[in-house]
Amino acid sequence: MQLHSNPGIDKVLIFTLNGLLYALPLGNVIRVIHAMEIRELPKAPKIISGIINVGGQIIPVVDMRKRFGMAEREIIPEDNFILTKTGKMHVALWIDEVTGVKEIDPGKYSETQEAIPYAEFIKGIVRIEEEIILIYDLEQCLNLQEEMELEKALSSNNI
Repeated sequence: MQLHSNPGIDKVLIFTLNGLLYALPLGNVIRVIHAMEIRELPKAPKIISGIINVGGQIIPVVDMRKRFGMAEREIIPEDNFILTKTGKMHVALWIDEVTGVKEIDPGKYSETQEAIPYAEFIKGIVRIEEEIILIYDLEQCLNLQEEMELEKALSSNNI
């Protein structure tokens, strides 16, 4: 099934994680920053590495490796955080690197359920310049339980 009814996904931010290409709709991206020290957030969901302070705003950091069940590793200076906005809050996605912004031809985009029905957290798949790119579904970034745990952790730590 081709996705022609969603004109909002025309430009995406391309990023890598463990050598694979992923993308986020550009409309969800606030900005990209270099990785920085993460402060631990007690009682946060397992996929939350901690919090960072960006311009006085405290932002939870989602470990994308944990989200996708990949092997964990320490932050290195070359890593990036993508500051994003979900429906309810801002979060930083910890990724390897951003490779650029691309335009998606709507005719080349297909929804995940048809292309790869077992792919959790992936909204769709697209081929750009002979590369297959998985479109990350930011609205599934945190499930309801994780969102509630995060809100509780933030409030119990007076953040």
